Amino acid sequence: MAEARPPYIIVVGGGKVGYYLTKHLLESGYEVALVEKDHARAAALGSHLGRCAILVGDGDEMAFLATTGIERASVVAAVTGDDEDNLIACQLARRTFAVPRTLARVNNPRNVRLFHQLGVDVAVSATDVILGVIDSELAQAGDVLGLPLDGTEASLARITVPLGEVVGHRTDEIASLAGERVLLVVRAGEPIDPEAPLEAGDQVVVYTRRPAADLILKDLLPAAAGR
Repeated sequence: MAEARPPYIIVVGGGKVGYYLTKHLLESGYEVALVEKDHARAAALGSHLGRCAILVGDGDEMAFLATTGIERASVVAAVTGDDEDNLIACQLARRTFAVPRTLARVNNPRNVRLFHQLGVDVAVSATDVILGVIDSELAQAGDVLGLPLDGTEASLARITVPLGEVVGHRTDEIASLAGERVLLVVRAGEPIDPEAPLEAGDQVVVYTRRPAADLILKDLLPAAAGR
């Protein structure tokens, strides 16, 4: 009896997300084809991903997808940095080639509902994932909440901006955030430009190796205080 072939998955987009997704799928035993339209990037990916098929072309073009063996794909995952391209790739996979399962990276969280309405099976927003983890996992009470990351000394911290002198200033002007990696700033449930002046009630999400209690937002850096 012939040995069963592993599921075939097509990943559209060879950026960081596509690279690490493909690498993980290969290590898990799947057959993977990675679609990347930039020739130089595709060549670099081929040197790092070994047995993966690197296909050079546009994953949102029907004629090109027809050359990828898509008719036997179990999943198409579109993970480029362009929401429109990801949506078109998933719609073509489902409607034209009858792929059973589609997954799209959604860069703008506001598009998640639209993707679902237009037939994408799984629409993943990194912003929503981070916020969802923080909302469901954080155990401490108060204005500063910390979520330890397993196996590391680091944690995610969510800080609610209080009334006070930090209001109207950017995160890089606040003493307790100096040197920290600010991942998100959320206002009224929506992500905003991390460099925008803060308002009371904004939520700042930080990757840190310091205790969350050290991140209370109350003091400005000297340069900011002197403005």
